[in-house]
Amino acid sequence: MSKNKVISKKSIYLTGINKFKINEKLRKINKDEVLVKVDSCGVCSSDLKFIYTGSRIKKYPIVLGHEISGSIKKNTHIVFGAEIPCGKCNVCKNLRNNSNLCDNPISVGSNFDGGFSNYFIIKKRILSRTPHIIYKAKKKLKYAALAESLACVINGLEITNLKRQQNIAIIGAGYMGLLFVALSKIKKAKNICAIDFNQKRLKIAKKLGATKLVKLTKKNKNLVNKILKPTNNNGYNAVISANSNIKAHELACELVSKKGVINLFGGIPKDNNNKLKLDSNLLHYKEAVITGSFSSNQKHLEKAFSLIKNKSIEFSQIVTSIVKYENFKKKIDLLKNKKEIKLIFKP
Repeated sequence: MSKNKVISKKSIYLTGINKFKINEKLRKINKDEVLVKVDSCGVCSSDLKFIYTGSRIKKYPIVLGHEISGSIKKNTHIVFGAEIPCGKCNVCKNLRNNSNLCDNPISVGSNFDGGFSNYFIIKKRILSRTPHIIYKAKKKLKYAALAESLACVINGLEITNLKRQQNIAIIGAGYMGLLFVALSKIKKAKNICAIDFNQKRLKIAKKLGATKLVKLTKKNKNLVNKILKPTNNNGYNAVISANSNIKAHELACELVSKKGVINLFGGIPKDNNNKLKLDSNLLHYKEAVITGSFSSNQKHLEKAFSLIKNKSIEFSQIVTSIVKYENFKKKIDLLKNKKEIKLIFKP
């Protein structure tokens, strides 16, 4: 790249709660920066939280988007993780393989401008700490941007220690929940139970490998027994609550088997009323484990990229729209209202 290159950067700026502005301006690239031509950027549920609540946004305007794939030069492409460790805290010094748990991380697309733009610019010193993969190919991988979100799911499934021919229940058939279904099939789980209110999403879960579908209703009579039936009422070795509903987290605790693991994968709103209520005897007598998982690290990103490269997951079943500048706001609203499952922005 030539020194002090100037590019025309067209970005979607979040200027306030649910307020956007598209702006294009000339930008000089300094010698301490890396210029990435954005190919695509996935829209995450975290982005919805940033847009509609302002959560984690320190300063407006900001360019959101952390599921980024792009090109750094001809036939050389890059895929990013989202959480950048500080390299100095206790976790970074003593738990180096768990960089996603850094005490003072920097986040792409919330702490500094992200990928809802035609170009993404990152300081070289920050890139050196950022989980990323550089690959050479004449043709860019279609779903490369989804490596970041898939990496989070890989982390979430690994922490349950799910083994071949074991049983797993996944509460929530949104984008992440559907990825859990697909990964569980790859892991050759025996019973894969998908649980959701939305029948259309459950049908997609079946296509991706779910062996049991449970549609939630307002009454939900004999719900637990219905879900446990495939396991002969022994429970599930792994239970994933892939949503932000506290009731789903509580249900997860009722579905786990003896020596099983519950992953409360979905973060919930910070509200004093959102406290988990459970019968501790459920864990005590089953010797079950309750845990969570957050984000991902380099190792997870590499595994995710390999699955995408090998076309191991049918993303065409999950990605419902490609988004452009002109329809971004409309599609974001549809995603919030669960009319879309996964959006990918392409500048």
